[in-house]
Amino acid sequence: MTRLLLTIIILLAASTGLAAQEHDSKSDSLAFVNAKWEITELEKGAQALYAQFPMFNSMQSICVVKYPMKKFCTEILHRPGKTAGKPSVIGKETGAKFALNGGYFHVKQRIPSVYFRKDKEQLGYTHPTELYRVDGLMGFKDSKGRKARIATATDTTQYAQVSKGWHSAMATGPMLIVDGDIIVPVLTGDSADGDNVAAMKQEQKQGAKIRTHYSSSQFYDKRHPRAAFGTDENGYAYLVVIDGRFKGQADGASIYETAFICHMLGMTEAINLDGGGSTTLWTEKTGVINHPHDNRKFDHDGERSVPNLIVVY
Repeated sequence: MTRLLLTIIILLAASTGLAAQEHDSKSDSLAFVNAKWEITELEKGAQALYAQFPMFNSMQSICVVKYPMKKFCTEILHRPGKTAGKPSVIGKETGAKFALNGGYFHVKQRIPSVYFRKDKEQLGYTHPTELYRVDGLMGFKDSKGRKARIATATDTTQYAQVSKGWHSAMATGPMLIVDGDIIVPVLTGDSADGDNVAAMKQEQKQGAKIRTHYSSSQFYDKRHPRAAFGTDENGYAYLVVIDGRFKGQADGASIYETAFICHMLGMTEAINLDGGGSTTLWTEKTGVINHPHDNRKFDHDGERSVPNLIVVY
């Protein structure tokens, strides 16, 4: 626990100009540092972390699995249609140590709605309706999944070039952290909040990276359950879920708030995954860590079947 807090404090000292929306970055950072994190030691230096505490003028419920990539094998698993399943079930079936829900998909058909490639076989395509939030790729350069890659790809025509040489790749987004910097979304369109845009411009003056999204604020600004994957400069990968839609217990996070949390955890690269009712993090030792929303109960039983997920062996 002491080591975690020291890491966070160092990050705080190094970070500047990361406030956004209507938040007080200093008080939010302190709330994160002072949270009572429950830490479960897993195998080979991996850890599961959980905390529930007030942050962003809301109640946050955050679960994380942090693991050294070189000691594990990570895979983006493709299980479409009738082969789709709950992360805990698939995790047990495959002998995984950890599992996290993956990318966006068509809920009724249980097939991916985004680009997905494994080795040389393309198994999914990014549907035009997903382009308002899909602006990056995540994947692994090697077949064992020990060399994670997260990269910007705002156009589907960029996928092949950006992921050239990767063993696997999946389109998802939005990008959350690039080269250690939070990507601050500025929305355009009828529902973009003028005060929010002004705040983001102030962030840009302070050095934050700004990315314009042609979208309504519903997905970006509203708080929802979120999932993310990220890496740090020390070779660790992070599986992150933020519970949501449980007022007063787990209010969820906006995209900026998700990026802020990933930054506070120490990630230098991070990307958003499918969230909402799909948001589930499981480990062999602890079972489902978070509180999936699909059953509308603040417990560990509300998993949803998903057609792709990140599994760690």
